[in-house]
Amino acid sequence: MSSIVVAKKDFQDAMRSRVLIALTVVFALFTAGGSFLASRASSLFGAGGGDSTVDLILALQTPASFLVPVIALVVGYGAIAGERESGSLKFLLGLPHRRRDVVLGKVLGRTAVVAVSILIGFAVGLLGLFAFVGEVAPGTYVLFTLVTVLFGFVYVCIGVGLSSMTRSTTRAAVGAFGLIIFFWFLWGVIGQLLLRVIEGEFLVQSYPDWYLAYLSLTPDTAYGSAIGAVLGENQLTMVTNIENIPLVAEPWFGFVLLALWALVPLGLGLLRFDRVDL
Repeated sequence: MSSIVVAKKDFQDAMRSRVLIALTVVFALFTAGGSFLASRASSLFGAGGGDSTVDLILALQTPASFLVPVIALVVGYGAIAGERESGSLKFLLGLPHRRRDVVLGKVLGRTAVVAVSILIGFAVGLLGLFAFVGEVAPGTYVLFTLVTVLFGFVYVCIGVGLSSMTRSTTRAAVGAFGLIIFFWFLWGVIGQLLLRVIEGEFLVQSYPDWYLAYLSLTPDTAYGSAIGAVLGENQLTMVTNIENIPLVAEPWFGFVLLALWALVPLGLGLLRFDRVDL
């Protein structure tokens, strides 16, 4: 219950952030724009209405993959480090809260903030789909929204975990956004270099299993796999026409990877925060 008390207070404080409001507006605009572009592309191929909802949702996945991590890390990186810098953390721990209650409360409160942002953005996207397409399968859209909230929870755990390991919001921000750059750009570059070293060339006729498994490990790819699992689609086979894929690249395994990306950084942050001298 102590975590819930911390979460409620943190949710109220975080919702006042102007940066968060601005990012939510940007997210809503991107989903509305994605709805329009997806509906135009769908009409070109003769599809439309509720039958094309899966295609439309897969198109909305792209802006969500970029903006949800940014929103979650903006909300999460200062959760603990900011309290330590301002000195309010000692006051908070002076109340009957254990350190783990504070960290878990921060995760719950900030996940609720990110969920509100996602729900607002996707509500705008849903209105856009109705306006541009005219018919959408609501159950499929709800599943997509829930998986995206889970994706935001993962990045909140990463942000709060990093925030728990450092005294400085600057260091926490560098760590959080350095991680985004690593996943978005360096992960693929490292994969290409490994492909060159192990297979002898950058462009191979068929990708080896280890390379497909490597590409599936990031939170962003795991998010795509999880969406594929609930929608009955496999993003990897859709893109590459590969029939047999390794276990790690199976759509359902995306949920396993998302769980690991949430629990490992948060667990490390809790261990560090429990032992540090404030």
